[in-house]
Amino acid sequence: MFSGKLSAAFAAAAIMCVATFAEATELKLASFVPPQHPMDRGAITPMVNAFNAGTNGTSTIKIYPSGELGAGPVQQYKRAVTGIADIVFGIPEYTPEQFPRTTLMNLPGLFETPEAGTKALWDSYDLFAPDFAQVKMLAFWTNSPAILITRNKPVRSIADLAGLKIRVPDPAAAKMAEAWGAVPVSIPTTEAYNAMSTGVVDAVWIGPSGIGSYKLHEVGKYLTTNLPSPLATFYLAMNKDSWAALTPEEQATLDKASGRDLSMAAADAFEKAGDEGFDLARKAGIEFITLDEESATELRDKSNPILEELANEASSKGGFDAKAILSTVSSH
Repeated sequence: MFSGKLSAAFAAAAIMCVATFAEATELKLASFVPPQHPMDRGAITPMVNAFNAGTNGTSTIKIYPSGELGAGPVQQYKRAVTGIADIVFGIPEYTPEQFPRTTLMNLPGLFETPEAGTKALWDSYDLFAPDFAQVKMLAFWTNSPAILITRNKPVRSIADLAGLKIRVPDPAAAKMAEAWGAVPVSIPTTEAYNAMSTGVVDAVWIGPSGIGSYKLHEVGKYLTTNLPSPLATFYLAMNKDSWAALTPEEQATLDKASGRDLSMAAADAFEKAGDEGFDLARKAGIEFITLDEESATELRDKSNPILEELANEASSKGGFDAKAILSTVSSH
């Protein structure tokens, strides 16, 4: 009889244990960058570690890096919306039609540092929220303004840009490059190294953190700063059903691990990665060129009609006041 009671107790304990394991949830985080990327170190992994430590194993997040859940950045938002991934790391500039408000932040000359850009995003978040209505936003930040790294030809004035084939980060930058007399080439950052080493492009317009991430110090000879340059925005977003499936305690843990504080930490990581990129360029013997103010002013003068056109186009297509958004974020 005692043996029967003991067996029943063990059976009940086993059922409880199985139920506990059955309730544990592993959330899939899709990242298209490798584990050594600054954004993995600066945003993705810190959020994951904080969440996993705070839930005591009831739910965990597993990172799938380097496109393991789907190659490249273009489909990242769709992967979050459809549930292919529970959480994604994405870049709005690759699908600007999906993010008409957010990509206004890419217009050149708005901010000089990632911290300033990220602060403006959060201070004005309600203006950008409609772009992300299909997901739960976890983090939202910017990088540093882009620099121009060239293969063979130094850029010291606007005349040096004439006919230069430049890898551009987004459609707005493409129009800017054309206004400056250059030839824009739209390719992902992952292809920048090969494109410059083979002469497909003469230059790459990219945030300074990309120097190290994509080894551009190995193929560039000159680096020009003080252009009116764009910056890029980044996000971590979650499938709404996956969010709703978390317990209130787990949601609170994820909110604490993400949000504004994580975004500012990610911006700081970009700043540091940019400094590291500049150091790599110097050690590689790349010549640094600071565009003089007269040339920079001339570029801005050529850019202003393009910025006006892009703002009007965004307002017309999106049904919102793009100039009001730009005015608000610029005031922060």
